[in-house]
Amino acid sequence: MKPVEPSQPLVKRADPALRERPSKDAFRPFGLPRPIGYLLYALFWVVLLVPLIRRLRRRPSWSKIRWIALGAGLLLFAAGWALPQTALAFCGGVLALTALLLPPATDPDRERKLQARHGADYFLNGGEFIWGCWPGGATVVAGTRLYLLLRGQELLAVPIKGEGDVQASLAVDGVQRILVAGQSYVPVYVSEAKDPPRREKQVDRAAKTTMELVLENGETLRFEYTGAFSKHLAETAAHAIYSVRRLGGADSVGGQSPEVFHVIGR
Repeated sequence: MKPVEPSQPLVKRADPALRERPSKDAFRPFGLPRPIGYLLYALFWVVLLVPLIRRLRRRPSWSKIRWIALGAGLLLFAAGWALPQTALAFCGGVLALTALLLPPATDPDRERKLQARHGADYFLNGGEFIWGCWPGGATVVAGTRLYLLLRGQELLAVPIKGEGDVQASLAVDGVQRILVAGQSYVPVYVSEAKDPPRREKQVDRAAKTTMELVLENGETLRFEYTGAFSKHLAETAAHAIYSVRRLGGADSVGGQSPEVFHVIGR
């Protein structure tokens, strides 16, 4: 009996008509010249770095990072100028200029964090504080832009620029009157069917509306809102204070809750 010989593996012959494909070059996308590929590569890296830099600018340590980047950029620029190395000097100059042009950025969640930090029920735009004496001897400099926070029956004034500390406060039940544009604030419900939203032909960006809080001791706190929505902002703040004062704070009273302000001011 003859031994079975192992089968030989089949070998496929290469098609002589096939040509060898050129190797792909990462710096020549779509057949573009290599210098353009380098430029696109650097551009994409810059785009990817933008979110990272934005997050760094929101951190409290960004000021230190700016100074370090500025010093490093100036050193690189000086070294490149002395050697001389044009590329090194250019990179140093760009780094130093970037550090100068990128101030700290505002945290988009700052308002929400402030509200949680102070345990406030409502967060309001306080506009610009004009004048008035706060209870308890607290002092707020005229011209300071404020956030107004409602915490139960307490109104807190927090400067927009700063560490988020409470500058002054007062009891809402100590507010005798609320005035908007010099007139006593009275909430009036207006149906959209009777007064539908409409587009203004001219927008007055310099418009100013005042909101005043007349206290029991006779003192008056005045706030000023500026811009096309100044009246709306003043009425919103006035209505929030009015509702909390009327309903007895943030807790439900008589089956009502001030969490939903369904009345607009007139």
